[in-house]
Parts: sequence; C-alpha cells; structure tokens
Amino acid sequence: MESGAWSTHAVTEAAGQVVKRFPGRDGGRAEREWRALRLLSVHAPGLAPEPREADLTAAGSTVVMSRLTGIPMRGYALRDEQVKALAHAVRTLHAAVPVHTLRQVPARPGQQADLIAHLNTWAATARPKAPHGPVTRAMDRGLHWLARSNLHADTASHAPPVFGPGDGNLANYLWNGSSIQVVDFEDSGRSDRAFELAEITEHIGS
Repeated sequence: MESGAWSTHAVTEAAGQVVKRFPGRDGGRAEREWRALRLLSVHAPGLAPEPREADLTAAGSTVVMSRLTGIPMRGYALRDEQVKALAHAVRTLHAAVPVHTLRQVPARPGQQADLIAHLNTWAATARPKAPHGPVTRAMDRGLHWLARSNLHADTASHAPPVFGPGDGNLANYLWNGSSIQVVDFEDSGRSDRAFELAEITEHIGS
C-alpha cells in the first residue's frame, strides 16, 4: 500500500493488512480515517481499504484496514485509461455517501478559512527571508488580492455537499491495472466538489 506523507503516526503492514498507529493527540485523524473507511465500505465497496478494527482512545489510536496493492499516480504522465479511471474514482468517492448521511458527517479540516489563516501565517514568516525582488513582489500582490477577495468571509457554501478525502496528493490514488483505489482519509469529511477538485489540481504532487 502506497500513500502520501504519514509524519504523524506509524504504519506497519502484515498478513494482508495495514495498521496505522496514531499518537494520543492526533487532532481527530484516526476517527476521520475510521469513519471514512466504514462509510465507503458500505456505499462504495472496493474503492478504499476495508475497515478491520479500530481502537480510538485518548492514549493513542489504532486503525486496521485491508492492504491495497497498486502504483501511486503521483509523478507519472498518466495514460488515457488511467485518467479515465482517476476521474471515475473521484466521481464515485464524492457521490458515494448519501446526502442524508453526509449531513451527519463533520466538515473536513483544511478548508478555505483554514487555508487563508495558514497563508497569512506563512507569509509573515517567509517574507523577511526575501525582502526584495520578484518573489517579494509576487507575495505582496497575492496577499493584497487575498485581503480584498472577501474569501475570508464566514459564509456557508451553497455548493452541494460531497464526501471529500481531504488530501489531493495523487500518491493516494493507486492504479491496480484496471481501476483506481484510494487511501488516506485522515482529513476526510463533508466538503464540496469544487474545493476537492481544486485540491487535486493545485496540490504540489500534481
């Protein structure tokens, strides 16, 4: 099983299954992973690992799932059949959870307001390292646009909700020779399709 960066926990594989061990204060990652695996097992079987068992405790959580085999799509020039399979997997993932169930799923972390806060924090740290030149000018113009964009306004999205995996890294999309399967749902939750597609498109792994 291949996936993106798992810096906050340990991953081991044995006997056809994957065990992810999370620290005690994991920010809800284990709970989101387990919820996603269970939902997809019911509503989109075969798209993601099968949930085996979980121990969600304050001292440190463990999530056990089936092991998937496949080639991660990050870093490859995708063939037509792989692009079609990726599109099918993404559409299936977004539409898998029925709306009445999705309404009970918490919103995924890292959406618009969180990203804007991160950008402002990173800019304050990065700008002094490049006080002059084109990088600084580009950063200043971008921050100026962001401040005037009204994107930070606390308004509810009117887009139809979808189930979002929470990570646009193509390393989490595995090609098994005929279809694409998906792993890594630590930041999953209720989202909207435009945001999820943008995250794949704009992700550094793409």
